[in-house]
Amino acid sequence: MIFTATYSPDDNKLRLYASGRLDPELYQRVKSAGFQWAPKQDLFYATWNPNAEDILIELAGEIEDEDKSLTDRAEERAERFDDYKEKRADEADRARSAVSAIADNIPFGQPILVGHHSERHARKDAERIENGMRKTVQLWKTSQYWAGRAQAALRHAKYKELPQVRARRIKTIEADLRKQEREQAEAEKWLKVWTKEGLTLEAAQTIANYCHFTVERVPDSTTYWTAYDVLRPDEDRYKACPSYTVAQVQEKAREAYPKHIARCQRWIDHYNHRLTYEKAMLEEQGASALIAKQPRPAQLPLLNYRGANGVIIHPNRYNRGQIDTLSQVDMTSEEYARIDTNYKGTIIVEGSHRMRVAMVKHARAAVFLTDSKTHVKPASPSATDSGKEVQP
Repeated sequence: MIFTATYSPDDNKLRLYASGRLDPELYQRVKSAGFQWAPKQDLFYATWNPNAEDILIELAGEIEDEDKSLTDRAEERAERFDDYKEKRADEADRARSAVSAIADNIPFGQPILVGHHSERHARKDAERIENGMRKTVQLWKTSQYWAGRAQAALRHAKYKELPQVRARRIKTIEADLRKQEREQAEAEKWLKVWTKEGLTLEAAQTIANYCHFTVERVPDSTTYWTAYDVLRPDEDRYKACPSYTVAQVQEKAREAYPKHIARCQRWIDHYNHRLTYEKAMLEEQGASALIAKQPRPAQLPLLNYRGANGVIIHPNRYNRGQIDTLSQVDMTSEEYARIDTNYKGTIIVEGSHRMRVAMVKHARAAVFLTDSKTHVKPASPSATDSGKEVQP
């Protein structure tokens, strides 16, 4: 059997063309890799993923570029839908003609003569007319449905080619790329932690509390055991859970994490290739400005000074006209840096500058950094402050 594999960056799809019918075992492997069968195109297709790429390379040897563009495929779909529409419309005409042929043989206004020898035939004709009209209406609706599908296929292809849509797609790919890079960095970190020389049981149990590392899966089941499970003492471990030594867990880590890191790298490479393609297409459309980084809006100066009487007064951002008075606390730059970003920020004071604030002892307070440069408070402007808070 001859196999041909292609990839199209337009829709991020892998496609498998086979010269014959797949045997059941190979069919299940292809399906498990994420492929679906497209009977009208006589091919298997799947969104790119490492498993799908591996099986295509195994079967076809290499993955070629797809000859048909997204627009070409949309036009082919539209043509098929037009054929469906014409067939349903012809069937609707034939059904209507059959109804007319029956109705034309009945005198206009002729009722069914109850008890007459023609009653049975007349009722049968009435039933045929009713069923025929129902079929005609249904076929006409189906014809209109396929006409709409044909138009929608072309509209969707043109929509995906719009510069604004392409720019949003680039931002989505960039977000997916950052996610894979974080996941890879996380795996590299845990690999280094688990493979540290001289790792004790106590240290390994501490690591397992923070690292959800699966060391064993039960065959034909959704049950799995993590490093935390297998390193627990015998009296605390589940009966079905195996016991591992620290060395065995480390060996599992040396097997699992490099594979995961390599898989992440394949996704990273794929996303980088997609970005190269999409950005080149966007540049060809003359719309590269859509993904250009926008300059950060100008910020008011961030000042560090002691407020009069140890307080800072500023308008409330939520209630217009309300004035808030914040007590000022002293701390070093290091102490301020240790505060979670969700519990610190800045406020606008008198519409001319910003000051640091933080949650201190369950209350919001202004912050004076004792080891940073001290500024002079600017003169109060005549204009009133908008009271809007911003994050540093």
